Amino acid sequence: MRTSRAGFSLVEILAVLVILGLMAGIATVSWQATLPRAQLNTSVRVLSERIHGTRADAIARNLEFRLYYDIEKNRYWVETPYALEGGRLAVGDEEHAIVFETPLEQSIAFHEIVIDGEVYTDGTVYVRFDPLGAASDHRIILYQEMFDRYFTIEVLALTGLVRFHDDFFEREPPRDGDFD
Repeated sequence: MRTSRAGFSLVEILAVLVILGLMAGIATVSWQATLPRAQLNTSVRVLSERIHGTRADAIARNLEFRLYYDIEKNRYWVETPYALEGGRLAVGDEEHAIVFETPLEQSIAFHEIVIDGEVYTDGTVYVRFDPLGAASDHRIILYQEMFDRYFTIEVLALTGLVRFHDDFFEREPPRDGDFD
């Protein structure tokens, strides 16, 4: 008499392994497709948080703060009006200011920065945030080469508020009839 054995045959085990391999391949391709978008979103979020924080510090401390953009090295930092040892800086002592430097994500770069209508594509530029909450009117255009994507972060001059725009964005200047 023949007894039945419990277990799986070699063909059944190989079929399960093939299916698991296919599922892992699909998951890897899906992850690689979403990772660059997440890097752009992270860069936008971190930079906007730094902008908000710099504006809030300027208001709370009743002093001018500056946010610097190094376009060529894809990094930015906040320069405060305080010395490393504590206390306020004397005029001309800006090299001792406390600096909070942040690089952009690896696949993200500054394409251009527009400050008060002037376009900058290289070098280091800064914008100011004053104690009343106003900021230099500026736009930061980020570029993701891998997907040829652009993203614009706009900082409104009078309020210092931040707006986000997919792709390039340029606000239309006001016209004479806008305020009638």
